[in-house]
Amino acid sequence: MGIPYFDIAALPVFIIMITTTVFRKMTRGRSNKLYLMVLFLALFTDIVEISEKVVFNVAPVTKGMIGFITATNYLYFLLRNGVNACYLFFVVSMTRTWYKIRPFWKKIPMLAPYAGIVIALCLNPSTGIIFTISDKAEYVRGDLIIIVYFLAFIYMIYGMYYLTKYIHTLDIGSWIALMSLYVLNLLAVIIQFFVPGLLIESFASSITLIFVVLYVQRPEKQVDMSTGLPGYRAFCEEIGKIKATGQDVKVIIVTMKNADDMNRYLGDKLYYDYVYSVEKEIAAYTKKEKINYEFYFEQPGNFYIILEDKDYNPVQAIPELRESVRKKNAAIMGRGASPDLRVVTVTFPEEISDVDELLDFGHNFVRFANVDKKYSRASMIIDQKEYQIEAHLDEILSSAMDKGTLEINYEPIWSVADKEYICGDAVVRINDERFGVIDSDLLIEAAEETGLILKLGDYILDKTFSYATDSNLSQRGYSYITVHLSTPQCMQVGITDQIWSLREKYGVHPEHICFAIKESVYENMSNVFEENLRKLSMQGYRFTLDGYGKGYSNMEHILELPIDSVRLDRSMIEAANTEKGRAVLAGSIGLLKNIPLEVIAQGVDDNETADMLTQMGCEMLQGRFYPEVEK
Repeated sequence: MGIPYFDIAALPVFIIMITTTVFRKMTRGRSNKLYLMVLFLALFTDIVEISEKVVFNVAPVTKGMIGFITATNYLYFLLRNGVNACYLFFVVSMTRTWYKIRPFWKKIPMLAPYAGIVIALCLNPSTGIIFTISDKAEYVRGDLIIIVYFLAFIYMIYGMYYLTKYIHTLDIGSWIALMSLYVLNLLAVIIQFFVPGLLIESFASSITLIFVVLYVQRPEKQVDMSTGLPGYRAFCEEIGKIKATGQDVKVIIVTMKNADDMNRYLGDKLYYDYVYSVEKEIAAYTKKEKINYEFYFEQPGNFYIILEDKDYNPVQAIPELRESVRKKNAAIMGRGASPDLRVVTVTFPEEISDVDELLDFGHNFVRFANVDKKYSRASMIIDQKEYQIEAHLDEILSSAMDKGTLEINYEPIWSVADKEYICGDAVVRINDERFGVIDSDLLIEAAEETGLILKLGDYILDKTFSYATDSNLSQRGYSYITVHLSTPQCMQVGITDQIWSLREKYGVHPEHICFAIKESVYENMSNVFEENLRKLSMQGYRFTLDGYGKGYSNMEHILELPIDSVRLDRSMIEAANTEKGRAVLAGSIGLLKNIPLEVIAQGVDDNETADMLTQMGCEMLQGRFYPEVEK
């Protein structure tokens, strides 16, 4: 026997892969544990083979040396074929089909080839059917060694078939990487069978397992690096696989509403200690109850738990888990930290069948859930009109645009000084066949949450410019039309070019358009935003600040922005039914007028409110008290 160069070359590769896997925190979850087991078995196989060759080359031939080489060959067969069996289970786990073999009796066919190899090895001492070791300590193949190769070949065929059958559960890179072990190892076995001295099986395994590290075991896809817990991308991938394989599961989603505040108050260490404690208590509870689960964490404070038993009711676990987490974090709670946890359960895909809808639901369910309840069922939320509109908004918008049911009304704004309507406010609504009338507030909010605000905003811009011609304005007696620009629109580099094109297309002078921007835009102040407003202002467009009093009310920004008027938020008008609210409203109107800015009040629905605002000096009024009048 010569020096096992290929085995020696494979040794540091296995060690590096194991070290890297542990260092990259790829140790949690069934798939990661199975992959580590594959690596360790492959490493020990390589060490055993190297040990055999080294002893053979340097030690004198004695009965002890022959016994050692015999033992290492038995161990090699056990470990080498153990890699094949373990790798097959890893493949099953990666395709998210473990639930198909959960009962032990379903694993028996997968373990049968390895059991056959073990039986053959047990018979070998008396029969020599697999191998013998000669008096010169040389390895001699037995007459029936082909049995071992055949049983190992079954693993290869089974694994390749399984990967082909469930190719839809993997991306192409992962699929090729997983398949490469079978292909390259088959070539290595064939070479080693005909050239026994060329020991390349372990080296071939090391190369293919590197592919798995690079394309399958990727921490950026599986791990939240701040905590080392399975991350959100891994959850998304698992949900996709569950959908692809037709499995039914229960998903528990926990959102910590005040996660950012908790993190800032406690600091990273204490905050993540709290997160770890949640995971540990869930693990302890599920182990006690013998529940199969998977846990994932998303920054800043979302927990996702997949239960393979969709009929399990987690309500019974919530009080116990809450109490155990509190006890474990008595020191944190003693500092005044109080996590606001909200829980919802979803039977997937029974209640929500679309993967993207489930992921969106996980982020948004708190907005639709009862504020007084800590726990909700998905069925309590998904039947709500508001949720259904948001979930299907793309379909609703496309249909409304095609059928012309997306209406834009130009609600009048009354000028107190001129005693007439001075401008119209572009307000959008949809008369949908399924959901009925969807008003502007609901439509805009849903569009902002779903990322469809640009699609809707572009449509409104086009229709408003089309309407704001001299003939239409003179017919209504309006001087200009107000159209709302969303924050994403304001942040677009090309928005000024788009508006210029609309101006040219419809022949609308800038003085006939006023852009309304929300006060919440302060959160997104940027050079692009400020440059867009500056360019549009220089072209002659007006600006009004919408929703004053609801957000930041930052006077510095009001003075910096090129705005001509301010629209008081409806909540300020509603709050004027108290003495304090009335004082705040009057003070705000006086302050804004002294800047000077025109003040527009929304929500003027009766004569009493109109008189109050007029007395306070508000120049422009809008609401149900001023219905649209055709001229």
